[in-house]
Amino acid sequence: MKQFMVKPEIYRYDTAKAFAEEFHIGKDDLVITNEYIYQPYFGALNLECEVICQEKYGAGEPSDDMAEAIYKDIKGNPKRIIAIGGGTVIDISKLFALKNVSPILDLYDGKLEIVKDKELILVPTTCGTGSEVTNIAILALNSRGTKKGLAVDEMYADKAVLIPKKPLHEYGVTEQDLADFTESVMVNQGRLMANNFVELDKDRVYKIYKELW
Repeated sequence: MKQFMVKPEIYRYDTAKAFAEEFHIGKDDLVITNEYIYQPYFGALNLECEVICQEKYGAGEPSDDMAEAIYKDIKGNPKRIIAIGGGTVIDISKLFALKNVSPILDLYDGKLEIVKDKELILVPTTCGTGSEVTNIAILALNSRGTKKGLAVDEMYADKAVLIPKKPLHEYGVTEQDLADFTESVMVNQGRLMANNFVELDKDRVYKIYKELW
């Protein structure tokens, strides 16, 4: 019986520069991100890709209005969609890997054929819900005053890229905190600890935190 699936290939790099070089980010790529992320880490690389900064289209959670506005500003037909950011950036970018995107409401109502015609690369910059390895994008449908999720296999990323910024101790985490984190996992994640597809015990959980620290 299948337990779970991780569809994207997972990559890890020590720096944004190493990622950009190995992936050969260039003129056939569309990068969707935030300016406060892109400029410090990618700006000096002078990449030839198109860059769209999500915050220019609104703040807060992703919405149909935001997605429509970004879609209208995409130039040409990029071969790869590269999302670098948090949940809003990642969820919206999943939609743009599809051939038929607009009208967004028609897409979410199941009226548009679901066809993936672009490679999707997701680079998370926050510790969130793991959106980079899921196939769902939840939007606020402002015209209807509600939220709705679209979950199709075509929105799985082809690649998820991890670029750790700092070890945990640079965030003020102490060794005692590691013990507290471990205890919290043991107490609150009984279902995870009892599964039969990941071998975890208290020592292993602590070791994982220690490596991150």
